Amino acid sequence: MKLEDIKNVTVLGSGIMGHGIAQSFLMGGYPVMLFDISEPILATAKAHVKKNLELFFKSGLIEKTEIEASLQRLTTTTDLEDAVGQADFIIEAAPEDLNLKQDLFEKIESFCGKKTIIASNTSSLTLKEIGERVKNKSRLVVTHWFNPPHIVPTVEVVKTEDTSDETADIAYGLMEKIKKSPVLVNWEIPGFIVNRIQIAMVREVLNLYKKGVASAADIDRAVRGSMGFRLASIGPLLTIDLGGVKLWRSVCANLLPHIESGTTPSAALDDLIAEGNDGIKSGKGFYDYTVDFSEEDMDKAIAQRDQEFLNRLKNLYLDRQES
Repeated sequence: MKLEDIKNVTVLGSGIMGHGIAQSFLMGGYPVMLFDISEPILATAKAHVKKNLELFFKSGLIEKTEIEASLQRLTTTTDLEDAVGQADFIIEAAPEDLNLKQDLFEKIESFCGKKTIIASNTSSLTLKEIGERVKNKSRLVVTHWFNPPHIVPTVEVVKTEDTSDETADIAYGLMEKIKKSPVLVNWEIPGFIVNRIQIAMVREVLNLYKKGVASAADIDRAVRGSMGFRLASIGPLLTIDLGGVKLWRSVCANLLPHIESGTTPSAALDDLIAEGNDGIKSGKGFYDYTVDFSEEDMDKAIAQRDQEFLNRLKNLYLDRQES
């Protein structure tokens, strides 16, 4: 199979990740079959896709005509065999339940074509475990997206020891074709690239917060205006090159002995959980939210986040691609 042989895409699971992944392919010009267990769930997902396409239009990222054109390319079903029977590329975005995914992959292989590529969006399970019952494991690959998937550019394309080069190359090329920014992970490792880096940073952030070195707001402000500002344009390894490898070696030698290196979750998280706090959903986390924080307030907060992300996407990525 070659990249140009990919004509029909299926996304299994229409939740936060699933409908966003589907939208990315729709905007890339692909017909997409979106599968879930009930029609009401699919109707909600389709409404989210429409709303998000309108937000892309308002941000100047797509033409108005592309909203309806994208929606015309979207079909939905609650029948798994119908969903995967004609697919060339399948992405599974089901809940992170190993038994569920193993059953799903076994059924997918029995229903889909022999050359169909089957990808998983898993972030916490291994594809080796998920695809244990799949006979042709060379067609399996991970495409790990980040929330919100229709906006965040990076997709990690992860190979296992069984994934063929052809499968990985097609998955990588497909991400490029729909204007994502794929990175190839040469072998499966817990957390892949981004989550490992993110959790290392979060470990020290929580350590600083727990020790009272700075407030939550000041820690966030420090990261946004320094690393966050810089890393959106240049990665950490280029940052080291530009600053000087010798200088960074000295910084590492001076600071690493003082950096948190524990292997258990921070007590800062346990303290919040013990108090019944779960972030924005409960009204309090590291920040205080209104006591009567409603579903509508949640939607507004997400919409504001997405708008800021879209502005950044336009300025940092799309303009660069056009130049």
